[in-house]
Amino acid sequence: MRKILLSIASLLIFAGSINATNIGYSKDDIDRLNAFRLGSSQKQGQAIRFSHAKLQALKGKTIDFAEFVVGSKNTTDNKINVFLATTLTGTPIAEGTLEVNRALTKVKWTLDKPYTITGEEECLYIGYTAEIGTTYNLLISDKSYDIEGCNFAYNNGAWVDTYDMNRGSALIFVNAENADDYTDVIVGRSKFDGYYKAGEECKLTPCFINAGTTAINSFDAIIDVDGKTTTKHFADLNIEPKDNYSFSITDLDTSKEGKRDINVTIANVNRANKEGDTSDNSLTASLFFYPKNMERSLLLESFTSQTCSQCFRGHLNIADAIKTSKQDIIEVAHHSGYDPDIFTMQEDINYLFFYPGSGGTFAPAAMVNRHTYANISSSPIVQATSTNNVLSTIYNAATTKPYVSFNLETKLNESTRELKVKVQILAHTDAPSKQSIFNLFLVQDGIIASQTNAGENYTHNHTFRGTVTGNAWGMLVNDVKAGQMFTWEKTITIPNSIHSSYYTDETKNNIKAVLEDMSVVAYMGSFDQNDNTKHTIYNCCKARLGESYKQGGFNVTTAINEPEAEQTLNIFVNNGKVCVDGDYSRLSVYNLAGAQVENAALAKGVYIVKVIAGGKQTTKKILVR
Repeated sequence: MRKILLSIASLLIFAGSINATNIGYSKDDIDRLNAFRLGSSQKQGQAIRFSHAKLQALKGKTIDFAEFVVGSKNTTDNKINVFLATTLTGTPIAEGTLEVNRALTKVKWTLDKPYTITGEEECLYIGYTAEIGTTYNLLISDKSYDIEGCNFAYNNGAWVDTYDMNRGSALIFVNAENADDYTDVIVGRSKFDGYYKAGEECKLTPCFINAGTTAINSFDAIIDVDGKTTTKHFADLNIEPKDNYSFSITDLDTSKEGKRDINVTIANVNRANKEGDTSDNSLTASLFFYPKNMERSLLLESFTSQTCSQCFRGHLNIADAIKTSKQDIIEVAHHSGYDPDIFTMQEDINYLFFYPGSGGTFAPAAMVNRHTYANISSSPIVQATSTNNVLSTIYNAATTKPYVSFNLETKLNESTRELKVKVQILAHTDAPSKQSIFNLFLVQDGIIASQTNAGENYTHNHTFRGTVTGNAWGMLVNDVKAGQMFTWEKTITIPNSIHSSYYTDETKNNIKAVLEDMSVVAYMGSFDQNDNTKHTIYNCCKARLGESYKQGGFNVTTAINEPEAEQTLNIFVNNGKVCVDGDYSRLSVYNLAGAQVENAALAKGVYIVKVIAGGKQTTKKILVR
């Protein structure tokens, strides 16, 4: 195609000056903080794309000028190269050079010969490139929301779609003559995909932008959930061009557990069939609803040392934070981050990976669900010298949803010290990471040893003693999907004493492994060997050696119908609470629907009680009068 020669006029126009037929995707919000660059190359650029469908809707309109905003004027000779093209890599229809005297203001490009849209074009791009030093951010966006296939940026020798980069839309505007009745709605990237508790209200908020040149005063929202369609009409509106609009959907049926597919389509805009491009009027997503009775525990890993002067106080801070939070928390203590001691295992050293990248290690410290709370730390680990630090990261970690449920079984032969472990992990939804791991820790309570500022006979609890898997990072599982069940088994022999593997002399630092004081902790979470901020744990559970634990939400109906163990326990009701004579490790109460209920102030009726004692399970129906 013959290149159109252009007479270039460089003109600065204030941001508020908008032609009525100005089209594009940006909200026209200019903010220095939204400047950026992609990649390391000095060549940078941006472009917007008009699809074939949009060009058909604009057929016969003429493009006479365009406007650009850049984040820095420090380009070679303070100039940018502008273009109009059907591809980003071929010969442009038209091109030229503009001088940029100021950043963050509009620079106008006037075509000597306006381009008439034929409607036959596969697409049209209009954009710019420039050479700029690597310390400057040339590119800029309105930081609104992502629109797929509309915004592009130059990145190390190639043009890439900035969709899913959280950049919003490029500040590029095109004037199309006689397009004052152009109607175009684009549904933005609303975060529908989510994970919700069954039976609770689920609020969804679709959002769209008025990418046309006329105000929108009404539209229909067509909502399809699992093949059932409803239509909601919205009227008496005034959505101006370049404005976005959001609305709420709150009447979804959330009683059903599992995956729900939803589609929202914007239609019948202004009660007229004038919109030429409806290909971007819909949004499809999947919702997952986890069981009402799903049990969730948080894994708190502390970092400590016997020789650390502040660690005793850190232990108290952690205990206070756990108590205050009222969360179900499983604690594991790693003796690393300060001086190694008689408890330090090689895995404890491996977990120093979670410390911030600069400033070294420290103790007392803690991390909860290996979740990074940016308000406190650049990594999952926070200082435990403050109860509030620990409490804040507990609360923040608790905002993430549980993705899996556990059934943890252990069988112990006390005479041979042989331990058989079986873990089953049920995924309720797709995991947020392509790579996940599960691991099983051995921990021990009640170890009497010295602790600085706490004496020679301090009781060390939750002490990490190694892994059942034999691997610090556990077992890798790729692409965890909703409904999948993972089963893993292993038999190990617990030694009479456990040697601190950090020390080469095996005659020293041996700690007696007391079976009745030991537990297995199982967890599953995301994994990234290069990034310590991407290891968030989905869920975890704990069982004493020889005992088992099945979490609420893990096939509860089956669990409460299991045959009773061959043992006799006196289970009775006292003042609306189920009680048990004798020692037991766990007591759970369920209603007849299979939902776990709090064991307090029980209403009159029949309940199912599950008691784990001595490694055996008893299930019994009981009447509350």
